[in-house]
Amino acid sequence: MRPVQALPLIGLLAALATPTPGLAHAPSSRSSGAAAPAAIVQALPADRAWQNDVHHRAQHLVDGGFVAGMSIAVTRGDRVVYVGSFGAADTDSGRRVDDHTRFYIASTTKALTTTAVLLQASRGALQLDAPISRYLPDLAFKSPLRADAISVRDLLSMTDGIDACLPVVFRTAYTGVFTPSGLMALMAQCGPSPAGRRFDYRNLPYNLLGMVLAPATTDGWKAVVRADVLAPLGMTETTARLSTLAPGRIALPHEATGAGFRRIRLGKVDNNLHAAGGYFSTARDLAQFVAAQVSDGRLDGHRLFPAGVLASSYAQHAEQDHDFGPYHRYGWGYGWDLGTYQGQTLVHRFGSFPGYRSHVSFMPERGLGVVILSNGLAEPFAIDDLADYIYDRLAATPDVADTRYAAALQQGERRKARYAEHLRKQRAIQRTRQQQPLAHPLAAYAGRYTNAQMGTLTWRLIAGQLDVTSGAARSRADIYDAATNQMRVELTGGGEVVTFHFPDASAPADSLQYSGYRFERQ
Repeated sequence: MRPVQALPLIGLLAALATPTPGLAHAPSSRSSGAAAPAAIVQALPADRAWQNDVHHRAQHLVDGGFVAGMSIAVTRGDRVVYVGSFGAADTDSGRRVDDHTRFYIASTTKALTTTAVLLQASRGALQLDAPISRYLPDLAFKSPLRADAISVRDLLSMTDGIDACLPVVFRTAYTGVFTPSGLMALMAQCGPSPAGRRFDYRNLPYNLLGMVLAPATTDGWKAVVRADVLAPLGMTETTARLSTLAPGRIALPHEATGAGFRRIRLGKVDNNLHAAGGYFSTARDLAQFVAAQVSDGRLDGHRLFPAGVLASSYAQHAEQDHDFGPYHRYGWGYGWDLGTYQGQTLVHRFGSFPGYRSHVSFMPERGLGVVILSNGLAEPFAIDDLADYIYDRLAATPDVADTRYAAALQQGERRKARYAEHLRKQRAIQRTRQQQPLAHPLAAYAGRYTNAQMGTLTWRLIAGQLDVTSGAARSRADIYDAATNQMRVELTGGGEVVTFHFPDASAPADSLQYSGYRFERQ
């Protein structure tokens, strides 16, 4: 879906951000998948001053308008050694974040799905080198792509060669309107990826892994992950069923306004919590997951998973070569990005969705891990910079940590100011566009429009404003270009242009174009 006008914060500022210089690149040779070496657990500073320093800098991010609310956890070896919570869970009510507040973790979910697949494979319930057609016999793709030529391992490493398959992602991640059989039918229209069999990060491979875990059920993968991963780790505050959470337990999403934060609509329901992005969790729960990863299956002195299984997920299985904020990503494991920070390997899996951003990472060589969950950022790398400070501070070099963090904070202030200016300009543009005279009354745009692959877009005129919904996805519509009957919506978090077609000047619209798909009026 082509973003236009105001870009999502994470996309806009990733382009603006200056990469941290001097990061050492880890070896880029493709691994055979052998387990990573056991961590050498770094001793923590003898005093507890580091915890006070982390608390102080976290609170500064809230007070300085970088973050609406967040929760932090730190691990050492197989134990959680710090948890702290800061800021607002809901700016409207004034409700504060506490250690039991759940945040949506978006694509961090992929690491949980990976773990369930690997544990199933360790018991012989799945074969990683088996074709996915063994588990999904009705699955077919557009020729020349064949389901029997793609293995479970290919999905894990995102070297499956399938295109982005937008209708599947739109339904699973946003609208929530789908059935297993319906997804199978949609995938018959999915063809080869332009990237071929090179690593290509998308949601689709992990949507398919969810189906492999529990064929023929809408969300059976949730039960598998809960039984195999969450329950053994005692992750009782992690759920892929939003309906089970009391509203007062959820960190609600916020967006930056340039002068603070405002609450936005929560775009998640049970049906669009999917295997590539499906969990609400706490920092403490995810820290238990990280501690088990660092320790290759141990938590609090007890072995919970067979040796080698979890470590195999952060061996290198595919190559990358690009920067994300302060990190250079050189590889992909199974469900984890492999990168470097200050010459150290950083295994990480972040998540982003309107109003949420998660940072989950660990350094295998040092036996340390950091989890930071947020529900609103004024610049996208603030929590990554804080995680870097924690790693630096735990290296027992407080002066170096302070110096590096001060430089990162200065960059963050500049990014925040640039984004605030961007918002100001975009609001001015939007006000101008809203003054454009349309060739048709707003009621002529309203109605139900359907595409067999994407589903139904319902446009309603509410209080003089067009509103569009598709299942759980909803957006206000603004005029983008009146002369060409174009509206701007944000059904997926970024700006998208919709073009309406009219048969004549006196009739209502008979169709529209959205994300390359034609929808017909019903």
